[in-house]
This record gives sequence, structure tokens and C-alpha cells, in this order.
Amino acid sequence: MPHAYSKVKRKQMDTRHNITHTYINRKAIMMIILHAMRLCVTIFLVPSSSSRFTSKIRHLELVCKSLSSDEKEFASSSEYDDSEAESQFGTKEYWESTYNGLGDFPMEEYSWYYGFETMKPMITRYLPLPLKQMKTSSHLTDTISSSIGTIKVLVPGVGNDRTLLDLFHFGYKDLTAFDYCESAIERQQDLLMYNREAQEKVKLLVRDARSLDEDWTDLYDVIIEKGALDAVYLSGKGNVEKAISEFARVIKPGGYVMSISGVLPEQLRNNAFCQDNWEWTRDGGSDLKAGCFVFRRK
Repeated sequence: MPHAYSKVKRKQMDTRHNITHTYINRKAIMMIILHAMRLCVTIFLVPSSSSRFTSKIRHLELVCKSLSSDEKEFASSSEYDDSEAESQFGTKEYWESTYNGLGDFPMEEYSWYYGFETMKPMITRYLPLPLKQMKTSSHLTDTISSSIGTIKVLVPGVGNDRTLLDLFHFGYKDLTAFDYCESAIERQQDLLMYNREAQEKVKLLVRDARSLDEDWTDLYDVIIEKGALDAVYLSGKGNVEKAISEFARVIKPGGYVMSISGVLPEQLRNNAFCQDNWEWTRDGGSDLKAGCFVFRRK
């Protein structure tokens, strides 16, 4: 058994080594392509009015910027240990394969559980709303209607779900989204190409939900996660508790967590979102589809 275990661990290390080199090579290739496209503009006088061409240049600039800023974080996340995962949905390898077109779900775009139209009535009723929606909503509570200014929203485990772009269209302009898979961030960059303003304003990062940035403490007004905690739960014992603890740290007192989940056990959720620290604004335990739970940090 020790010999078999060492072979498995060696294979995991080789895989991580290859992923890191793939990451570096992809970054280098993108930089070369970007440089070549800029040369086309300056040397061959490609018309600057070519919106499609300049859009491509802008997209590559954003990709390269993201890869550069997240190089350290990605190197760390490549060491993610999911050797005790309870299913393939709890492994980073599975999701990297999916976002690269080798999995069971579409590579370009996939809404886990359900789409934004199903989420929207619950967002409108239970979460602080952007000013754009406050002018038209008829479901505002006193707490929510008192929300003013920009609402900082964090979207963990964003994957290739277009909900991020839908949230931007809905009016949430200060959005930060992360995933532990670099390829998921690339898919989101592709989706954001449909909206120039979103490209420039939405922050996309490679992060581990179990260990978020120290300077994020009490930073966010809202966290919206859809299946992220389910995947973390399936990755191994104790991981989802760490992620929820990090959510509690980075959400402001009085802030909201919307969790759309179909896997997390009821007792574990009750313990992690204990009523000493959280107000259960909405209990999604009886929902026909995946449950939509809303918690308010006390």
C-alpha cells in the first residue's frame, strides 16, 4: 500500500508541475500574440477604427494583466489537496478539464442548478439592491431600502456561469469573482467580452475559498455563491467549514450571503451558519430545485 500511495502522490505532483508550466507557456503565448497585434496597428496601419480588432487587443491586455497579477496565487492554488475528495465534483482536475472542453458540461458557458431569471426574484426580495433596481422594485424591506451607494459583491467559485454578467447587467457594478481554476477565469473573461464596461470593472481572480485575502476582512456587502460550497464540501472533510469561516470574515456585519446549494448536508449547514452568528433570512430547505438560502451576518 505505501508503494501504491507514493505512486499516486508522484502522479499528482507531476500533474501539478505540468499545469504550472502550461500556465506559464499560455501567458507567454498570449504576450507574443498581443505584441504581434500591436505591431499590425503600428507597422501595417490596421485601421484603429476596426472595433473588432481593437476589442481583441483589449481582451488580450486584460487576460495578460489578470495572469500577471494572479501568478503567485495560481502557483499556490496548484497545490490544492483534494486527495480525500468524495466525488469527482470535488477535484480541481475535474473542473479544469471541464473548463477546457474535456468534461461532462459545456466549456463555454453553463449555469449550475438554474439561471439568473430564477435567482432574480430572491435577489430582489432578500438582498441589498443596486440603485438601478431600487427605483423600480416593489419588494423593498426597510433594511434593504436604506442601502445606498455602491454595493460590493463577491462571487466565489464563479466557474463558467454567466450569472456574473447577469449580476452586472442587473446593476451590481462593484463585482469581484474568483475560482481556484485558472481556466474558469479564462471562460469568464470570454463571457465579459460581450460588455466593455464589465470587462473593465469586474475583478476576476484565482483564489482558494478556504484562504481568502487578509485585507478582505469586513469588505463585502453581499456574497452570492451557486454550487461553490457544494464543490468545496465534496473536496474533503473540513474544507467547507473553512470556506464558510472565510465568508464570515470577509462579509461586513449586517452583510448577506446567498447560497444556492443542492449537496451540503442540513446539519452541517446548521452548524456552520449557526444562529449565534447568522440570521437565517431565507431557508431554502423546502425548495423543489436546489435550495436558495440567505444568511445575514449579525
